[in-house]
Amino acid sequence: MRALHLLLQILATSMLIGADGSGTTKPGESVRDRDRHEEFLKIAKAGGIDLLFVGDSITDGWRRSGKPTWDKYFAPLKAANFGVNGAVIQHVIWRLRNGELEGIHPKVVVLMIGTNNPDAAENVALGVKTIITDIQQLSPETRILLLGILPRDEGPDARRAKNEKANQLMSAYATPSDPRRVVYLDIGSKFLNANQIVNKDLLPDKLHPNDKGYQIWAEAIIDVVKQLMQDDPGQLAPIFAKPATLVTVAKLEASIAAGGIAAGSKALEKLATDKDVATAEAAAASLAVVIAWKASVDAEITRLRGDGEVYIACEMAATMARNYPDDATKAYLDQVAELKKDPAYSVGKEFQHLVAFPYENRKDPEFSKLVEAFLKRHPNGSYALKAQVMISK
Repeated sequence: MRALHLLLQILATSMLIGADGSGTTKPGESVRDRDRHEEFLKIAKAGGIDLLFVGDSITDGWRRSGKPTWDKYFAPLKAANFGVNGAVIQHVIWRLRNGELEGIHPKVVVLMIGTNNPDAAENVALGVKTIITDIQQLSPETRILLLGILPRDEGPDARRAKNEKANQLMSAYATPSDPRRVVYLDIGSKFLNANQIVNKDLLPDKLHPNDKGYQIWAEAIIDVVKQLMQDDPGQLAPIFAKPATLVTVAKLEASIAAGGIAAGSKALEKLATDKDVATAEAAAASLAVVIAWKASVDAEITRLRGDGEVYIACEMAATMARNYPDDATKAYLDQVAELKKDPAYSVGKEFQHLVAFPYENRKDPEFSKLVEAFLKRHPNGSYALKAQVMISK
């Protein structure tokens, strides 16, 4: 029976991917997982989910080996796990398009998928892009933490190389023009030994984490998750997709990611002139990430202002004034003063009272009345469009 089950799974996967492998962008139902899908629909219908994990057996494992860590790190954040053993990209697309996001609008989705797909790296990346697009269409306010596919097998081989190439392609899906929308993070190096062999103390079967592995996973993403879950649009800090291997530089990166941007950046500038070449190069690379991040935030402030999102643009500029090195503070403070004079700023500030309502309470008739009153006062502009969406869902 086990062999027959495996054969049926292989045949089903073959039908999904098609001869040219392009099927990764198309939905495909997994009949054997229909019960799990029905279970997820009930969870979604109940609502109250702020953090959602989506993936295959590696994500599914948070229910077993990872449960103690899940209960400690993620359960308090109103988290749900929609991982399914054996899932491929097409299954996730089908499930999302068949109701698993109906009724919920998670603040953050943590997505890791693709290791079960036999497709070429390019098609794996395209499939993941389809999932991201679907999430953004079904829940526009949701932010996505896209995780690279974890390393697998004994050591470097064709399958590992394919997944690494897919990760490289997927890293481009991060949105530098909006640092809060899609974040890419590669935590794979934490599961490898120095010689790039999978650490069996963390991945005993060379694929799935054990309890120690899930602990490392949680520690690697929890700060980013909490940062992305912040409702305050002014909570900004760089995110390092691949942490530095040098401990000194990695500690500075962690400090910067936690909000200590000014002190951390100055320390990196000093290390970038270090006599030790490896240290100098690592510090320079990290500093380049911070500089690129600052440029992306500046571009986002400009875009938001142009789109009428003046309040959020002002909040972002105010945070940059607080957290970035002193030589940039005055320019950001001048921006803040200018933005607050814009009439759209006060409208945006008023709109934040509507945003503060939990999603599960937005079906209340009283909330609809508040939105309608807001629209009566402010019938035009970007905030009016956003308010209309709140009561049209």
